[in-house]
Amino acid sequence: MKIKNLLLAVLLIVLSLPVVQAQFGVRLGANLANQTIESGGESLDTKMKFGFGAGVFYQYMVNDNFTIQPELNFMQMGTKFDLDFLGTTIESTTTFNYLQIPILAKYGFGDMDALNFYVQAGPYVALGLGKVKTKSCVGDDCETEDTDYGDGEDGPKSLDFGLQLGAGVNITKNISVDARYGLGLANLTSEEDSTYKNSSIFISLGYKF
Repeated sequence: MKIKNLLLAVLLIVLSLPVVQAQFGVRLGANLANQTIESGGESLDTKMKFGFGAGVFYQYMVNDNFTIQPELNFMQMGTKFDLDFLGTTIESTTTFNYLQIPILAKYGFGDMDALNFYVQAGPYVALGLGKVKTKSCVGDDCETEDTDYGDGEDGPKSLDFGLQLGAGVNITKNISVDARYGLGLANLTSEEDSTYKNSSIFISLGYKF
């Protein structure tokens, strides 16, 4: 909770800065999500799943090249895996929905009003929304199960946090293409000798007003 409170405090400070030195924008993209799942020293061979991501951002310009950018995003995370058991294919896909708040430091190279390359990095905190959906298929027989967020034992923890690192291109003064890698640091389970962490590659198109 200390990390969550710290990020929220930083966000409030940034939002209190003069609007004349900032730009608001929207972002829409695709999220290639995965999860690291380990139990008893064994790792599950998981695969990326496609998810949706969208949100708004506030870009505060510290100087001509350096900006601070807090965001408020809806992000779909999760994972999938499959295995063959006695000639039958077993597949499982899990989807987590999050309200995510990254706070990114960005450095741009070149003229900010023209074609411009930038790098970015910063922490994020996320809160689970709704229920976790798991679709399981044994051969052609499929069923979907909804699970409430919990304390890590009766359901996955709702609070996630981690780091984001990425780069992008400002195509024009208003339009940008952005790619970032998200590394989850929170263990979403409290089960002994188990690890359950998020990761993702988010590719998006942004528009600044």
